[in-house]
Amino acid sequence: MVTLDNIGIGSIILNMIENVPSYISGTTLHNMIDNERYNAENRTCDDIPSDIPEKYQPAIISLSAAAVVNLMEMQGTDSKSIKLGDFNITKGGGSSSEVTASSLREDGLRKLDELGYCMHYYKALG
Repeated sequence: MVTLDNIGIGSIILNMIENVPSYISGTTLHNMIDNERYNAENRTCDDIPSDIPEKYQPAIISLSAAAVVNLMEMQGTDSKSIKLGDFNITKGGGSSSEVTASSLREDGLRKLDELGYCMHYYKALG
């Protein structure tokens, strides 16, 4: 089983998305990955260690990549410079990066749902 820590997942994200500004890489990127790992823990009710097991990696990578694209959009990064795999965003297509982030997020949530999720039941008093 291959586990990846934040550095490994961060390198995958930086390879997926070209021209990520320097203010996003490093500590900011690691914090974003940790936030998505924590969200995955809450959704699946599993304890996901910082060395992320292989079954959680695709979902956390997609969710973290969506967070990076969202932050780039919020910070006003030139949308012309964003390339995700074979998908290129052209100048003036700011909404395209929102669509990309949205589809990455949906993909990540779908992958988490495939792993199962927990349900909490509460008994009403009274």
